Amino acid sequence: MKITSDVAEPPAASGGGAATGLIAATCALALASLAMALAETSLWTHYLIDAGESISLAGLGVITAAGIYLYRQRRLLPSLPLAPPWLLLPVITQGDQIIDNLSINGMRFVSHVLLGALFGIPVALVVAGARATLAPPTRRSAIPRWLRAVPGIGSIADGRVRRGSALLAAALLVAEMGIAIRFLGWLMLLTLAVLVVVTLIYGFSRSAPGAAARPPQTTERFALVLLLAGVATSAGLFAGFKHRPGAYQGSPSYFMDPAQQNARFDLSRVPVPSASADTLENPEHVRAVLEGYARSLEQLLAGYFILDRNYNYDFHNHLFLRSSPVLPDYRATGLRLVREARARRVRADDEFGAARSSVLPGGALAALLDDVQTYTAFSFARAPILEAMSGEFERTPAGLQHATHLYEGEGKVLGVTLAELLEKHRAVLSVPAFEPATAEFAAVSRSIHAAYADRIVGF
Repeated sequence: MKITSDVAEPPAASGGGAATGLIAATCALALASLAMALAETSLWTHYLIDAGESISLAGLGVITAAGIYLYRQRRLLPSLPLAPPWLLLPVITQGDQIIDNLSINGMRFVSHVLLGALFGIPVALVVAGARATLAPPTRRSAIPRWLRAVPGIGSIADGRVRRGSALLAAALLVAEMGIAIRFLGWLMLLTLAVLVVVTLIYGFSRSAPGAAARPPQTTERFALVLLLAGVATSAGLFAGFKHRPGAYQGSPSYFMDPAQQNARFDLSRVPVPSASADTLENPEHVRAVLEGYARSLEQLLAGYFILDRNYNYDFHNHLFLRSSPVLPDYRATGLRLVREARARRVRADDEFGAARSSVLPGGALAALLDDVQTYTAFSFARAPILEAMSGEFERTPAGLQHATHLYEGEGKVLGVTLAELLEKHRAVLSVPAFEPATAEFAAVSRSIHAAYADRIVGF
């Protein structure tokens, strides 16, 4: 007994198909969002996720304006499947806030619901495009034999649109399973398998007979109400999660916690005199101290980097049930580098007095030395705070996310502050006569900044 209907589906009662420009823009947005969800947190891949909140909100304005325009042309209903990527992106930008303070199972559920949508939306767009161009009566020419070999295309072309759409969607979801295993893990594979089963059940279920079509104007009004409700919900979720009381990403530093803005190092407390009247009696003393501080901060960052990356892989192994390799005993290794860096800083402190006495008191070089010593001491004073916090965080699999954000944020702000320090003392650092004493410090500081310059802190 057949359980499917082989009768061609009637065309939508509207004034036309989806807008071509909106289709192209939505496809680009859907693919970019999926790519960003799979990517590491580099600046170019995650701009829309973390730094592009305003762009995601602008996208809500775009889809709202497009919806009203299409409604007036009685073309909104067939375009409605294009709305989800625009509505989803503002919510995705708040991914960290959504899963903060959840258990690992709660994190898994929310993450895979969002990822399921990100994987499913491009599939839905491809299927919608196939239906719009290949299903009768919109098809303009015969379907090539090679194209009919694609699952579902022949059924769509022959008028069995529901069955064909389900077969095509299921095939595309199966194709995405390779991406899921490569970049995510077994839970994402299971999520896609569930989507495949649900899609096939829908496609091969019996259609409700005799369903009366609503008048075109009624369907268009319903589509407009649905779109505006989606926009309001997306904006509300964005604002709610962004400003949720207690939203906390794991770092005590100002860089990650808006409530701790006063915790940052104050670069303004040491004034910068003119470098033109400065003198330098012993360049070697100054060079050795500045290089010692720079190398100690460089090794401190190396320890933070090991902790940041390995906590990150460890967390995502738990989140996605995957097995990305991590460094054995990575916590002990990273903290050992921090201790070795501290010893370097102590040696530089021992030589600081001789270097300070070799420059003009109150001069630009003295100000540079004072700032570097004070900032280095500030940075190493934070190290035991981070060690204690990460030790508490790693007691649970969910806490590993906070531990990685802790060290990721600290590595980022270490470089950012050093770049600001170089800019503050640019005049004395650019004096050719002082370069033998300052060039190595400046070069190492720039390399520390470069290590996290293209990284956006967060998931």
